[in-house]
Amino acid sequence: MSTSLLKKALTNYLAEIEGVQAVAVCDRDGLIIASEGREEAGSENVIGVISTILDGYIERIKSEFGTESTFFNITTTGDKKFAYCSMGPHSILTSIANQETSDVALRVFSEHIAGKIELILEENENISLEIPEIIRVLSKTRGGKLPAGEFSNKLILTGDYQVGKTSLIKRFIDNSFNESYISTLQVEISKKTMKVSAETKVNFIIWDIAGQRKTIKPNFYTGANAAFMVVDRTRNETLENINVWYDEIKTIIKAKIPVILVGNKTDMVDSIEVSEEDLREFAQKRGFHYILTSAKTGENVNDMFLYVAYKVMETV
Repeated sequence: MSTSLLKKALTNYLAEIEGVQAVAVCDRDGLIIASEGREEAGSENVIGVISTILDGYIERIKSEFGTESTFFNITTTGDKKFAYCSMGPHSILTSIANQETSDVALRVFSEHIAGKIELILEENENISLEIPEIIRVLSKTRGGKLPAGEFSNKLILTGDYQVGKTSLIKRFIDNSFNESYISTLQVEISKKTMKVSAETKVNFIIWDIAGQRKTIKPNFYTGANAAFMVVDRTRNETLENINVWYDEIKTIIKAKIPVILVGNKTDMVDSIEVSEEDLREFAQKRGFHYILTSAKTGENVNDMFLYVAYKVMETV
């Protein structure tokens, strides 16, 4: 485990949300692994306060969430918010924030950082701790408030064959990865419900569109609320071909929908041909966001789907 990476992840988190006073990573028994606080709070005081809070809430967390590997919960006491977030089996990220801090911002940044912490604890290499711009955009959604209810969303994934569309979906659906490759024939449809808050759910109907364009039918696109265009960062031509995919989306889908450029296989650092700057420039010219992912490690996969969930709710 890299303590320096944990420290950097927590420091980045504090830098993004002014209202968060202190943050800590603990194991599932409440033992603090790493912590950071604002200078005015004092490091010893931060650890003491968080330890006291965890002693009182760790059993409640266990009883409410049991063996669930992912959860997010906010508890308000006095003039403080306490946010608990887990994105895997190894850790819980605990944040102490002011009452004025947006619940949406707390959730978005907590889930992003908690996901990175799981990768660090699993000793994955080449983890980027820079906060993607798409996360900052998410944190400002709807002024910090979410609508209550259940929402449905047809999401399409396009891009050349072997860019990792199916692997990204599998990572999102059941948090797994298969090294072997089986080409998608025409389209595969998956479903998953994402609980965005205690009162808000988004039902994803995910259409995995084949990379061989000659097999694609226009009705595959019809009714889509959002689209991912996936690039294999180890093959330059997959970015070049995105122009064709994007033109097809615009031709068939007349409504303006969120489109996200996904740079996949980020874990394969020795084979990268498509740089982050390439993706940023491509996306900015066309007016949409981009994100770097790894279906193999799970890096930023939840974030890309969460972005779409929030964008769907913005139209409500």
